[in-house]
Amino acid sequence: MQDRLVDETAPLCLLAGAPGAGKTTLLPHLVRAAGGLIVMDMDELLEDGALIGVPIAEPDAAPVWPAYDRMWRRIVTMVRRAGHPVLLLCPVPDPDELAAGRRWDGPVHWALLDCPDDVREHRLRARGYAQEWIEDALADAAQGRTLIPAAFDTGGGRAAAEIAAQVLMWARTSPARPTR
Repeated sequence: MQDRLVDETAPLCLLAGAPGAGKTTLLPHLVRAAGGLIVMDMDELLEDGALIGVPIAEPDAAPVWPAYDRMWRRIVTMVRRAGHPVLLLCPVPDPDELAAGRRWDGPVHWALLDCPDDVREHRLRARGYAQEWIEDALADAAQGRTLIPAAFDTGGGRAAAEIAAQVLMWARTSPARPTR
């Protein structure tokens, strides 16, 4: 099956964030106010961190991540093929994933959901993350800050609905061409 579409026109907005950025907290607010924009989170298909029993949401599962990403690419492609713009919440990309056509086709726009490191560390400790996983999340956040200049801060005590409104405004007004 071919992954790429020739005349894909529906925009794709990728809201990347390292663990603890607030993607899961923001999701219901984005969905409620989306108004025709299809909002999805790459973690939505997981059940207790696994997909059909295969662990995905842990560092040891890194060899499985490319297949999981390909699955999401197909899901997003089907929605965009129908002409629907998509806002996908996803992990921080590797630098090579930002190149046009490398991972996603057509118009693609990136933004970062972020928070200060001390806030992220507090959130992840509250979830019971091991120190090694927290350090990985902090490294992912630092990488995201260097790669993606457009950012939304979730660490300032603002309401999730307010942040969601800003994200949706960005997604709706992104130019019709890739930003990276």
